[in-house]
Amino acid sequence: MRQTDYYPAHAYKETGAARVGRIRRQTAGRMRELRQRWRDEGRPDPATLDRAIADAVRDALLATVVDGRTASAIPVREILLRISGQLVARSRRDAEAGRDVVVYDKKAVAEAVHKRLLQSPRARHAVTEIAVSKSKSNGEVEDLIFDDVD
Repeated sequence: MRQTDYYPAHAYKETGAARVGRIRRQTAGRMRELRQRWRDEGRPDPATLDRAIADAVRDALLATVVDGRTASAIPVREILLRISGQLVARSRRDAEAGRDVVVYDKKAVAEAVHKRLLQSPRARHAVTEIAVSKSKSNGEVEDLIFDDVD
């Protein structure tokens, strides 16, 4: 038998579908507030950051292709610079289209890129080694704040 004194009053009155709907609405509201806070901080949301990373990697790979083959090593620094360039270009396109524009903060973008690309993956994912750079910094947040690229 269920102990109703432990559960909130509404928990035993809702059906399974109603409970799922309530949880989705609560989660949607929480995520909407979180995304707004990120915009206010000048930090890209994860989906926008992933699109910028994919665009930057594709552009860097295409820049190294000669006669259908990659001609050189993939320039990591250039990819990181292109990520911020992709975010700036996205903001400009939004402004030209009349949509709300997010003004990205360099430090917030650097922290988001560091968190997304340079931190060790969670235990549930395959663990890979990240090579230490020549400067032995291994991609700290401060290393990712580059000068503006136009």
